[in-house]
Amino acid sequence: MRCPKCQRPLEDASEGVYICCADASLRWRCAQCAKVSEGFAFPYGRCPHCSGALAVVDGSRPEPASALGGLRAAFEIELGGRAFYQRAAAECRDADLQQLFGRFALMEGEHMETLSRRYHVDVPEASPGFRLEVAAVFADVEHRPQDPDNLFRIAIGLENRAAAYFAECAARPGQGTAERQLYAELAAEEREHALMLATEQARWRSGRAGVFSTDLMGRPLPLHSNAQAQAHAQATASGADNAARLLVTGQDAARTALVCGEATLSYGQLRDTVARTAGYWRSLGLRPGDRIAIKLPDGIAWVTAFLGAMWAGAVAVPVNPRVPAPEWHYILDEAGFSLILAESADDTPAPWRERTLGLDSFHQGQAAAQPLPACPVSADTPAFWCHSSGTSGKPKAVVHAHRFARSIEQVSRDGVGIHGGDRLFASSRLFFSYPQTNSLWAGLKLGATVILDPQWPTAASVAATVAAQRPTVLLSVPSLYRNLLHEGLAPGIAAAGVRLCLSAGEALPPSLRDEWQRQTGLAIVNGYGASEVLVLVMLDRGDGRGFRPSPGVEIQPLGEVLPGQPSRLRIRVGTVALGYLDRPQAQAEAFRDDAFCPADLFARDDNGGWRFAGREDSLVKIHGRWVNLVELEECLSAQTPGIREGAAVLVPDEDGVDAVAFFYCAGDAAAVVADLLRARAATLPPHQRPRWWHAVDALPRGPTGKLLRRKLQELHGTL
Repeated sequence: MRCPKCQRPLEDASEGVYICCADASLRWRCAQCAKVSEGFAFPYGRCPHCSGALAVVDGSRPEPASALGGLRAAFEIELGGRAFYQRAAAECRDADLQQLFGRFALMEGEHMETLSRRYHVDVPEASPGFRLEVAAVFADVEHRPQDPDNLFRIAIGLENRAAAYFAECAARPGQGTAERQLYAELAAEEREHALMLATEQARWRSGRAGVFSTDLMGRPLPLHSNAQAQAHAQATASGADNAARLLVTGQDAARTALVCGEATLSYGQLRDTVARTAGYWRSLGLRPGDRIAIKLPDGIAWVTAFLGAMWAGAVAVPVNPRVPAPEWHYILDEAGFSLILAESADDTPAPWRERTLGLDSFHQGQAAAQPLPACPVSADTPAFWCHSSGTSGKPKAVVHAHRFARSIEQVSRDGVGIHGGDRLFASSRLFFSYPQTNSLWAGLKLGATVILDPQWPTAASVAATVAAQRPTVLLSVPSLYRNLLHEGLAPGIAAAGVRLCLSAGEALPPSLRDEWQRQTGLAIVNGYGASEVLVLVMLDRGDGRGFRPSPGVEIQPLGEVLPGQPSRLRIRVGTVALGYLDRPQAQAEAFRDDAFCPADLFARDDNGGWRFAGREDSLVKIHGRWVNLVELEECLSAQTPGIREGAAVLVPDEDGVDAVAFFYCAGDAAAVVADLLRARAATLPPHQRPRWWHAVDALPRGPTGKLLRRKLQELHGTL
């Protein structure tokens, strides 16, 4: 059992009543309007929307296929609504309405988050064929309107049509069924959205600021033009500085900043190019606060475009250049980019295709532009987004403020030991916050040389780049270190002059660290970080002391815990994000009291260090006993000759009873390894022994190298 609020493991309910988080939320359904609200209590025990009687809703998931079909329909409507609002904002010439419709798009995303968390289902892929014409037809509008008032008509029509559809569906099933309750709830949500839109339309007609005129973090703002002037005046008065300026100012102008193949850029050239890029962005009509997607392979253009966006006061958003089309379309409708810098627009639908800029045009405009002074901004002005590399569900856009650059180098300098004379090379691509932060941003702030490689990383490409560019610091992930070992390329890393190896992104198995040191003579510094905090907030040097807080980082357990008991952590650091875009519930859970509280679990060792205990989804209960899947993986993999890597997941059997399935990669030795694994498992307690064994060619991983356990659970169902 887990606490319903903080999700900490608790004792079984059979052992007595428990109290954990006093602010644990409950779900209430109104008997009158069917709206479901969440909270601990409501005034007079009545619905906050219609004052109807409230009843607590149990946490069960509707199982009938028809009810789940209703959820799919709800997601399709929300995805279509968000796509409409983002496209309306993109094509509307009214600046105030652009902001307003952008906020409506966030409203649809918030509802999708509520549905996903409430019913434990993932948001499906967006439809690539959505057009404003389709939205108009669905909203019973004969022609696609161009004027702002009719955009409201379509929006209200969309919500009313959806409400009527769900109300009709709710009338079919029997009274009290899960299906009927679900459809009634969905209809109530859509009616509420329609009323909100009608209120906004009336406010817009009268020239008043809308209720939903807020920034991307949900904070109230006046209308667009005044907001920008106010933010600029506040930043100038406070003397705050720009993150891009902080990153590239103060270093020796002649020192080499960037290396990419045969191309190099000194710090002086980098500063000039960034200022010119900002001037180019401004010449294209981009304003402070506009969002620019950087969808490029790693290289000098990537860096100057990104820094130039922040220098100009815009918000830079790195995007994986190999992002699958459905995920790319989802990001487009979530972000509403003002401009996209990409090698090709082939996979980008309208109207975003018209906002895509090619590299040739970028280079020409960049070279011809006049340099722009760095845009003054306040410390909490959004500077860039990065997408969290989650292992399940849709990635969350993490919004970082300009203040991140104030201390971005402290951990690298004081904790890891990187200095201005180092040459840094990260094997992972720059859209991933780990290399972006700890190689690029920290390296530039320290005055080091940052090595870039446009190739998609493999063990062979990384070894070749190390041999050619001779970095002194290698930043990589466990899966890549493992591949270098298995392909016999590890010894060449030390021979090329690397003095320091850093690992992060996922758990580093002790057996991998030991073998790396045996073959190379180099120790791996293991770091723990997250997109939400950028820097590696804890470091483990392999000295038996476990993870220790990095310099400038404060770490405490989230609540009272016994020694050795896994717990979530509360992390305070100057680089913590503003929060998530479009995820109010996830933000409330992860960001508390100006600190970040990740879902990863840690246990304090006897010597005061922290030991990684897996994520909440890797600490599972089998036959009434807790099993740590991460520790089980290491126990089986480290002591089985011939296995390349293994992963354990929890899956139900045919009776719905949970058990462990173990996936392993062993190549031609799979049959021998299977016997060795079973023999090793026989020495474990019965509740820890895997029930199923699956040999696979490779474990599924995301673009940043993280293991995708949910994919393994899906694969198990097909084997």
